[in-house]
Amino acid sequence: MRLLFAVSNALVALILLVGVFGLIQPRFWALDVPAGVLASIELVSALALFARLPWALRALALAAWITFVGGLLLVGLVVLTMVFLRSIHGEDGFVATAVSGLVLLLLVPYTLLLPILQLLWLKRQALEPKP
Repeated sequence: MRLLFAVSNALVALILLVGVFGLIQPRFWALDVPAGVLASIELVSALALFARLPWALRALALAAWITFVGGLLLVGLVVLTMVFLRSIHGEDGFVATAVSGLVLLLLVPYTLLLPILQLLWLKRQALEPKP
């Protein structure tokens, strides 16, 4: 599982870097700074897991918690945006609501499901007796 989480964290960091810095134009600091920090944390976690460093599991826990809390905030904001667009534009805002729904489908696996799996695995590792 350690290797799987290392690969997944490196993949999440790559998706963040390419998605935010490669695809989104113009630059906006409120998006660039959190994405850059999160990508850095994910990369450090992945490298520590690959190298089997003694602090790798703590780095994984930190990355998972930061990603999970940020993901909850982001998903909440997107849902609020969907509700706002639907209430202001009614049926005319259907396309914007559909696009926001697609954004949610793309966000949830990386920002909620993966960190939950990582935290559950870390909890299981902590509870297992060590030889």
